[in-house]
Parts: sequence; structure tokens; C-alpha cells
Amino acid sequence: MSEERSSDRSEQSRPASSDLTFTRRTAMALLGAGGLAGVAAGSASASHESEGGDGDQPWYDWEADVDAHDRDLENLHAIDVDHIFTAAREADRIVWKDEEGVFHADGHNGEIARGENVVPVIQAALDSLTEGRTHKERVLVASPATVPNIEESQTIELPSYAVLDVPVRLHVEYEKWDSSDILLRANDKEHVEIPRLTVSGAPWMPIRLKSCSNVRLGEINVFFARDADPNDAIRIDDSGDSGERSTDVQIGSAYIENGTQHSVETYGADRIQIQQVIAKYQFGCAVLLNDTTDATIDSIIGYNPVDESVGAAPQSEADNTNADSRYATFRVTNPTNNVSVGQLVSREAPRGLHIHGGTHEISVGDVTITGADTPGAMITDPNNVVINGGVIKNCTGEGIRIHSYDPYPGNARGVTVSDLRIYDDQDETTQAYAIRETGEHSMNNRIVDCDVRNGGTEGLIEVTSESTMVADNVGDGVASGTVTLESGSDPAARVEGVSRARDVTLELRAKTFEAPDASFAWDHRFEYNGDTSQWDLVVEWVTDPGEDLTLDYIVDRPQANIGRYPL
Repeated sequence: MSEERSSDRSEQSRPASSDLTFTRRTAMALLGAGGLAGVAAGSASASHESEGGDGDQPWYDWEADVDAHDRDLENLHAIDVDHIFTAAREADRIVWKDEEGVFHADGHNGEIARGENVVPVIQAALDSLTEGRTHKERVLVASPATVPNIEESQTIELPSYAVLDVPVRLHVEYEKWDSSDILLRANDKEHVEIPRLTVSGAPWMPIRLKSCSNVRLGEINVFFARDADPNDAIRIDDSGDSGERSTDVQIGSAYIENGTQHSVETYGADRIQIQQVIAKYQFGCAVLLNDTTDATIDSIIGYNPVDESVGAAPQSEADNTNADSRYATFRVTNPTNNVSVGQLVSREAPRGLHIHGGTHEISVGDVTITGADTPGAMITDPNNVVINGGVIKNCTGEGIRIHSYDPYPGNARGVTVSDLRIYDDQDETTQAYAIRETGEHSMNNRIVDCDVRNGGTEGLIEVTSESTMVADNVGDGVASGTVTLESGSDPAARVEGVSRARDVTLELRAKTFEAPDASFAWDHRFEYNGDTSQWDLVVEWVTDPGEDLTLDYIVDRPQANIGRYPL
């Protein structure tokens, strides 16, 4: 994330600038009247002649096409268009502020509304769009504004087939827990688009989409005030009047600071596409998917330090550290299925990843999880989950924990963890295990091709299910260690209890610590001991070198399953 964007957290919650004001002629240019394509982010338009003009130009007719003759379009190279850009004739309605601080909503046919509060003016512009339209029409908010803390509703209701483009900042003055108003809301609407939106201050919820379809959110930035107590920044659910699920939603990028709930949450939604979510000082999740199907997310990035002096905004005096939230940077639950995430980055969150019960078909391509205050990744009772690569380090508890609860027997099934580096390099290590499977009902899971060296103080890899595959991991398997092969002894060595699971396939990886100059060879077998109910590793000499050898060994469980376990 950009240091410029996030270096001064107090700056982000300041009221919007009032410098960007317009004359009517300049505002009309954004509707195509003068052909102006850009508007300054911090300055007004170029200078104007009087309304009377020269007599040979129709200055009296403000919506007419005008030949500027060096009056309105001079010094365009000086106009800053970093924050606002719109093609000529792109906006159907424009909301702007004059030098007296009054907001205006104008269309091609004249003024629609005016007032000192921007919210009703924006609402009037949206309500004035063509009735019964089946194509999108656009409202452009061209001046930054402050939404006042008043008793009247401060919610803007979005209609169908509408584009609300807000490339300037809206600063919301709601007091702490003072209002449940939602800044932008759509209820049972379709074809709704918000290409750009920047919100600061203390809105209770910036965006709420209820039972909507075909929604496009572009670049969304929310800077909650440090002492705010908001709800989600973006919530998409099935709570509309129709009760229908929200469908076909796209989000370009969302940047959220100081949230006390979740940055992006879905509940009862299908077909969600998200490019990037960045959550900084977020008390809840960066992304929380509830009862959601067919979701793809390119990247999720969360920075959630526990230190209360710089940590996520507390929900109450009792919950004054981020660790109390127990939420992961990315969480799926209730149930959610068919989800693909390209990259997950989580720093100092309570958890990096939590895949909860009843979910299935979840794929995370790459994770970087550092400093989680509980297990880095918690996987409880899902089916068919893949975590395929990345780094997990310096967590409290386990790097990855896979668990099945007794009330849901067999639910943690088909979980694959592969190509991960899991370790703890802190001066005082806190990571107990690299990968740990618990509960008695896991089935057909796979832990393969991971590097778990220095991954835990109590153990590296621990599994409970007889059907879990553990193979080709660096540093550990279902058993590992060092044994001395004694010259002249038969057998050369026996390692007891390499596995207590009877119905398993075992395989040995081993090498001598230092090989002698003399010829030597050894062989091995796994022998089940009925008295102790465990497998022993037995090593025998084929060629005795005449001296003891030290053998490093790892026992794997590649599992020769042929379909006898339930899928």
C-alpha cells in the first residue's frame, strides 16, 4: 500500500476541502456545453467574461455550444486532473458547489435542485434521471462536500440503471454511534455503478447493497475517523424487500482504514468478482464471505497491528486491542462455496485465514501470513479446500490448524496444504506447531511439499486422521528424527511408535549423517506391534561397515487409498 496514502491517519479523517467551486458555465461544461474534459481537484475553473458576452455569442443561453474565443478554455495545461476526469457529454447530471457554498444539481435542461446539504441535492439528481430507462445514466459529483450531522436521514438511495461517480471526497460528520444511516444504499435494484467514491469521517456504513444485481463498484476509498464506531464499509446481502440474493457484483479496488467491523462483507450473494481489497487498522475482516457462491478475488491485503497505541479501532473500552476481535483477514463461512483467491497478505491480524464449517470448494493460491495472534490459518469443517503456496511465520499457536468438530463428523475432508514455508524466527518463539490436524473426524486431507523447519516448539506436523496424507515435506513427516545404526547388531536399529494409526501406508526417507569410507548398505521395514498397537521402523544391515552410522529419517504417509474412504 502507498505510504503517501496511509502515512498520516489523522489527515484522512479531516473534512473535505471546500476549495473546489464552480461557476455555472464551468459546471455545464462537464455536461458537454463547453467541451471541458477535466476539472481541477483543488482550484476552480479558468476566468470568465460577464454573462452578457460580446453580443455575437449566445452567452444568455447557458446550455448552448459555445466557441470560447480564449475566454473559458485558456490555461488548460494548468488544470489538475489527477482526481477528476470525465469525457465531455459523459455526465447526464452534475452536482457542484458555487462560491457561496450552495450545492446545485443541473442537467442539460437546467437546474434540478439546490441546497446547502449535498445529500438531498445528489438524491434529486438521481431521481431526475429518465423515468423507465433501460440504459445507465450518470450523475457526477464534482465538488467535495461535508455531510452534516443532523436528524434527517443522510442516506442516498441509488436507483436502477444509474451511475453515481464521486471522484471527490465526501466527509461525514456523524457522531460516534449517533446514527445508523447508510451513505449510499440500493434496495432491489439492478445495473448500479459507482466508479469512484472517497469517504472520510464517521459514516455508519458507506455502501449497502440489498438484493441487487449487476453492480459495478470501481475505486472505493473509506477513511473512517479514529474514534468512529461504524459498521461494514461495503456490505452486499439478500436483505432487500424481495429477499432475493444479490448477484453479479464486481469490485475494482477497496481501501479501508480504521474500520470496527468488516471492510467488505457479503451474505446471500452469488457471482462476486473483486480485484483488490486493502484493509488497514481493521478490527474485523478485510473480506468476509457468508453464504456466498462463485466468488473470485485477486488479492486481499490486511495490516492489523495488535498494539493498541496504533492498532485497529476498538469497539468498546473492554475490547481495546485487535486481538479481542478474533476475526481473520479473510474469512468464509455460513456456508460459502466455489471461491478462488489469488493472493492473501495478512500482517499482525488475529488470524490470517479462517475457512469455517459447511464451506466447500475454496482455493487460495498464495498466502503471506505474519504475526497472527492465533493460528495463522484456521480450517474448521470444510470440504475440498486448497492452500497452494506462500509463507506463514511467527504465529501464536499453529501456523495452520485443520480441525473437525464432533457435531459435524467427517466435515474437514479433502483439505490440501502444499508448497508452504512455515517457521518462527522470533527471539522468543510463540508458534507451537507448523501444521496441526485435530479432531477425530477429518478425512482424506493432504499435507505435501511444505518446509516446516523451525516451525514449532511443540511439534512440526501432527495429524489425527488415518486417512490424511503426509508426504515430501522438508523437516518432518508423521515421524522424524535421528537413530544410530549399530555395527554387528541385528537389527541395526528399531524406532518404536513411528505411527499409532494402524490403517496407513508408511514410507521412509533417510540418509546417513556421515558416511564411512567402507562399503555399507542397509534396508528397512515397518513392523506393526500388536502389543503396543503401533508401527515400528526396523533397520537391518545388508552390508555392515564395521562401525556405527547415524541415520536421519523422516516417515511419510503417502496413503495408498483406492477409494475405500468416502469422498
